[in-house]
Amino acid sequence: MAQGLMLQIAAWSGAIATAVVLLGLLLVAMNTGAKHFLRRLRSRTEGAATIEFALCLIPLLLIVGGIIDFGHLWYMESMLATASQEGARYATRYSAPSGTRLTPGSLSPTVSSYVTSTYTGLLPVDADLQVIPGGAGYTSTTPGLSVSVQVTAKKYWFFIGNLVPGLPNPKTLSSTTVMSLE
Repeated sequence: MAQGLMLQIAAWSGAIATAVVLLGLLLVAMNTGAKHFLRRLRSRTEGAATIEFALCLIPLLLIVGGIIDFGHLWYMESMLATASQEGARYATRYSAPSGTRLTPGSLSPTVSSYVTSTYTGLLPVDADLQVIPGGAGYTSTTPGLSVSVQVTAKKYWFFIGNLVPGLPNPKTLSSTTVMSLE
């Protein structure tokens, strides 16, 4: 037992001696070359522009993504406003070929299908365009009564939906136009 212990101590002492020698050589090499390495590192600037560009690129991409998202939001709101105006105009101005005035609720195509068929291709596929006509003039031909057309759609954010807390995704957009029968 004692002889096995002596062999283990001898093996460990040899390994420790080797490690001490290697560590000493490493320290000597670092001491002579470390000053030169640090001096060279301070004077070199080849990668500085790349690092600065990478740091500026992230906020720049966030700003461009926000511009794209809010530009698309503005476009969709504009399309919905135009769609509700066109639907209300169709409901209040349309008459039969004979010249007799039809109630907006009995028009063919209906106000909803007219607006949907005209504007579905101009909005994203997942916008889920909804058209809700109504008002006192929707079921009447009496001049002066009002017809309202409400158009709603959903806006899904491209970039900033997950970055801005509290921003609903999807955001429901709506536009309503009220016109009087003539």
